[in-house]
Amino acid sequence: MSAGAERIKDLVQPAIDRVTNVAGRRQAAIPDPKPGGYRNDVPPGDWEPDELGLPPDCPVEPLGMDGDIIYMIDAMGQLAAVTPSSFGRGYIQRLFANRINYAYWAWPQKTLKSNEIKNWNGELIKETFYTAAANKGLWNAVDKVRGLGAWKGEDGKLILHCGDCLWMNGERHETGEVGEFFYPRRPPIGKPWHEEITLENNPAIDLFRSLKTWNWQRPDVDPFLFLGWLGAAMIGGALVWRPSVFLVGDMAVGKSTLHGLMAEILGSTLVKSADASAAGIYSRVGSGSLPVAIDELEATADNRKVSAVVDLARLAASGAAKLRGAQDHSSAEFNARSCFLFSAINPPPMTPADKSRMAFLSIGKLDFNKAKAPPPLPPHAGAKILRRLADQWARFDETWDAYSQVLKQGGHAGRGQDTFGTLLACAHLMLGDDGLEDLGYRSDDLSGWSELLAAANLSEKETSSENWRDCLEHLLTSRVNTWRNGKQHSIGAVLEAYRDSNNTFMSLSETREMLAQVDLGFLPKEKRKKTDQYGQPYLDPNSEYLAIPNKGPALNELFEGERWAKEVWVDALRQGPSEVINFSKEVNKMKIGGISRRCTLVNLTAFDQLSEEG
Repeated sequence: MSAGAERIKDLVQPAIDRVTNVAGRRQAAIPDPKPGGYRNDVPPGDWEPDELGLPPDCPVEPLGMDGDIIYMIDAMGQLAAVTPSSFGRGYIQRLFANRINYAYWAWPQKTLKSNEIKNWNGELIKETFYTAAANKGLWNAVDKVRGLGAWKGEDGKLILHCGDCLWMNGERHETGEVGEFFYPRRPPIGKPWHEEITLENNPAIDLFRSLKTWNWQRPDVDPFLFLGWLGAAMIGGALVWRPSVFLVGDMAVGKSTLHGLMAEILGSTLVKSADASAAGIYSRVGSGSLPVAIDELEATADNRKVSAVVDLARLAASGAAKLRGAQDHSSAEFNARSCFLFSAINPPPMTPADKSRMAFLSIGKLDFNKAKAPPPLPPHAGAKILRRLADQWARFDETWDAYSQVLKQGGHAGRGQDTFGTLLACAHLMLGDDGLEDLGYRSDDLSGWSELLAAANLSEKETSSENWRDCLEHLLTSRVNTWRNGKQHSIGAVLEAYRDSNNTFMSLSETREMLAQVDLGFLPKEKRKKTDQYGQPYLDPNSEYLAIPNKGPALNELFEGERWAKEVWVDALRQGPSEVINFSKEVNKMKIGGISRRCTLVNLTAFDQLSEEG
C-alpha cells in the first residue's frame, strides 16, 4: 500500500469503526412490544422464569447483593446500586431507560374495570430483582467493578476497557461481566488501532525523537523514561506497579508543553488538571485506572492539599489502599490504580516512600537559536501506541525481569527496580528491538542501564533516607527552649560538646543534667560489665550511648507535629541497624531524672561512622 493510501486509510478507518460498532449494537437489541403487546408470542406477564427468577432476555441484570444494597446492570450497561427505600418508580425508570416497554410486558399492571395494561407493577419488579440478586449471591463493588482503562484478565491477558466496548485478544467485545469482574459501560475513550503496528508505522519512534528535542538533564535517559511513563499510563491497571514521573524545571523550559503532548496522545483517557484535589481526582477516576496529569504541583506555605495528591499517587503505585470518594453507593470506595505525571518549578516536600515511587526528570532551558521544533506526530498516534503495547503485553514480564536484574546490579532495591524497571520495560515494548537499535540503544545487552541509572547517582536518592535515621536526626537537631541562655541549643550540640577530645566544654554531670531535662539519658565510654552467652559485651566499651526512653513528656514536645510523635519514635528508631541501635532488655533499662526507664540506646560512634559513609 502506498504512503498516500495509508494516510487516507488512517483518516477514514475510525469513522468506519464507529459505524460498525453502532450497527452491531442496534442489531443485537431485541424490540419490546408496546403496552399490551406480545413478545415472542408470549402474552404480558405470562413468562417462564430463568434460574435466577428473571423473565427471558431481561435488559436489567442483577450482579449480587451486599447488605441492603443490590447491584445491577441497567439497560444501558451501567452499574446500578439501590437500597429498598430508594427502589421506587423513578429508579425503575432509570434502570430500564429506553427499554421501559419491557417492564410493561414482564410486570403488567391492569385496570380493574377494563383489564387493560396501563402501567407496570413496581412492587413486583422490586420483589423479582431482590430475589434474583439473592440467588446470584454476595457481591462487592469495590473488588469486582473495573472501570475505564487497562486490566489484567484472569488468564493473564490484557483487557482494555474503552467505555463502549472491551478490547481483548485483538478483538472488540461488549462490556459486561467477564469472569468474576464487571466492566460497566461508560462514555468512550481511546481504543487500540485496528491493525498491528510495525517498525515502519510505529509512532513511538517518532515520539521519542520529538522528546529528544527538550533539554533534558540526562539526554539519553530522561526521554526514555518519560516515554516509558506514557506506556505505563496506558496500561496502568494491568501492571503490578504503577510508577509516577515528576518533571522539574524553571519557567519556560517546556513542562506544560510536555503535558500538552501527553494530552494530545492520550485524549479523553487522561485525567488532567492544574489545580486538583485528591478527592476530585479519585471521584473522577472512580473504579477505573486512567492516568492523571497535574501541572504546576508547586510547594506552598501550606502543602496539605498538594501532599494529599502526592499521597494518592503513592497509594496508586501498588493499588493496595481503598479510598473513600463520592457518597453514592456505586463509587463509595475504590482501589487507586493510576500512573501520575507531575511538574513543578519547586516540588513539594515528600517522604522517602513518595520518592521511591517516582522518577524525577529535570529539564533545562533551550537555546532558542539552536533548538529545533519538535516534529509533528503522525495521525492517531495514541491509538497506534496503545495497539503496540497491547500486542506486546505477553512480553512484559520477561522484559521487566531483564531490566530489574540490571537495575539491581546498579544498586537499586526492590522499589527502584519496580519503578524504573516498569518505565524501561514499557519504553522497550513500545519501541521494539528494531526501534531501539535505530535510536542507538542496545536491545540484546541491557547492562548499560546499571550505570546510566545507578542508584547512587540519582538526585532523588540524595535527599532520601531511612525512617529511623530521619527520626534520630530530627531529635539530634531539635532546639530546646530551656537551654536558650546557654551556648548549646540543640541535643546534638550538647553531645558534641561533651565528646570533644579534651572534654573542655562539658562535664559528664552537666551533660547528663541537660539531657535529663528533655527525658534523655547518656552513657559515657566505660568498661561494659554485662556480656552475652558468648562473653561479648552487649555495649561497645569504646563508644558513648544516647538513651532515648519509650515514654516522656519532654520527648513528646520535641516530636510534636512530626510523624514520630505520640511514642511512635520507639518503633521508628528500632528499625535501625544493630550496630547502631540496641534495645536488648539486658542493658536498656536506665535511670533518667530519678526514674528507671526502658530505652533505645544509640551507639554514637557507630552512628557517626555510618553518617560519614553515607
